[in-house]
Amino acid sequence: MRDSLKYQPGVQFAILMGLAAAMFLAYRFIALAFFQPVIAALTTPDVPVTQQTLEQFRWAQIMSAVMTFIIPAVVLAFICDNRPFGFLGLKNKVSITVLLLVMVLLIVAQPFALYMGQLNEKVNFGQMQTELERLEKLYETAMINFIKMNNEVDLLINLLIVGILPGVAEELFFRGSLQSILERWTKTPWVAILLSSFAFAILHGTFFKFMGIFVLGIVLGTLFHITRNLWYNIFFHFLNNTLALLSTYYANKNDMLKKLADDNVRIPVVAALISLAITIGIFLLIRRKTPHQPLLASPRRLAQFDIE
Repeated sequence: MRDSLKYQPGVQFAILMGLAAAMFLAYRFIALAFFQPVIAALTTPDVPVTQQTLEQFRWAQIMSAVMTFIIPAVVLAFICDNRPFGFLGLKNKVSITVLLLVMVLLIVAQPFALYMGQLNEKVNFGQMQTELERLEKLYETAMINFIKMNNEVDLLINLLIVGILPGVAEELFFRGSLQSILERWTKTPWVAILLSSFAFAILHGTFFKFMGIFVLGIVLGTLFHITRNLWYNIFFHFLNNTLALLSTYYANKNDMLKKLADDNVRIPVVAALISLAITIGIFLLIRRKTPHQPLLASPRRLAQFDIE
């Protein structure tokens, strides 16, 4: 079965979507049964976030990441390949040089992503504008309360739950699984990157920050395409989340960090264009440091059935 499914991206896509839908519904059932205070705080104005609600939120975050993203990706990999970790792009080796370049990539790509976010903020959604702004504000207020950090212990807990876990879970699903499947299916890498990045941004549930997240999704998708090593993506994603948490934790000690935490940094168009140019340059450097590793081809003798 594995040898057959390995070369059938259409079937892989159907299995992944089925697993993701099943796990999402299971998680929603658990959330409704056990995490009602968390749901109320996220959807109702002026609901206080107690310590018990905060603890439930943390468990809800863990379960959401594991059930919605990790389980579908890992189960699919074990079904489709006798080397499941290789299927997901979890290679045995990483390059220190490339890791350093990934750190630089994160920094230089931010201005362009922030600028695209600024443009997104100016979009008017017509009759839905007021309601979407209300929901966005409600969600932001709830999240600020949930990730409020009074000491280093709170910071460490949030680094694990909001930093590391989403970085691993989302990269396994969106890049290690979805993007790879779409690239095999469409045979067009940029289509796979755009589609997986669009799904990545949509599932973050924000209309007014969509473009910024979409741009970072494209950066992550391109990084995975040229390295075929998911550890670099996980590292990038973790660093991005960590910088956001550190900006929030130290916001009261530095004006620039406070602006970053409040999404109050304005990027001029020239800076955005320079950011884009340097980002492309860093990608070219990373490409030179990593050998070309095309995705698994589909031999005709095994590709007897697929979803077209």
